[in-house]
Amino acid sequence: MEDYSARLTGEPFLYNETKILAKYLIQGEDINELRKRNVDENLIMHKTKSSILRVNSGIFNRLQAMDDEILYDFVNSDVDTSKIILLYIIMKTNKLVNDFVNDIYKEKILIGSDLIYDYDINGWIKEKCDNSPTLSKCTDSTRYKLRQVLIKILKDAGLVKYQKDSYLIIRPLLTEEYIDLLKKHNDEDYLKAIGGLR
Repeated sequence: MEDYSARLTGEPFLYNETKILAKYLIQGEDINELRKRNVDENLIMHKTKSSILRVNSGIFNRLQAMDDEILYDFVNSDVDTSKIILLYIIMKTNKLVNDFVNDIYKEKILIGSDLIYDYDINGWIKEKCDNSPTLSKCTDSTRYKLRQVLIKILKDAGLVKYQKDSYLIIRPLLTEEYIDLLKKHNDEDYLKAIGGLR
């Protein structure tokens, strides 16, 4: 069984950065050259080189998971759809995010709840960390950071909105094009998770 990784702490949603680099790929730039160029030229406009190095791997893992059609749709769709496409790719490339969306977000929708509470998230993180050979070695600080990044990914994708001690679930309006795209890639499970569908 695939184990989890704590690398997500350095790989938040990164929508703007991913979109900047995706545009270069659409223009025909080689992905390996672009990876190096981003470090050398700071195409994503981060403040420090260490910050670029920290996020570069995550961004390019996501870009490599996109075929030409997904890449094109990611760059050219409206912002809401583009963010949902990025979430889908993050779920495909990160097991922790995938399980979080399925276990927390999707399950809440299926039982008819509009809210995700802090205790839902904290309990889920504790269970995953206690049962994962990799995450069980994480410090409390790393566990807290994982929790923060997971919920921020949902917020940045537009699926939840913070209110007091909970997060209001916002079901996305999935376009026909997006639905067709995932079906074409045999990824209906992601469609069900993100759209809260059975």
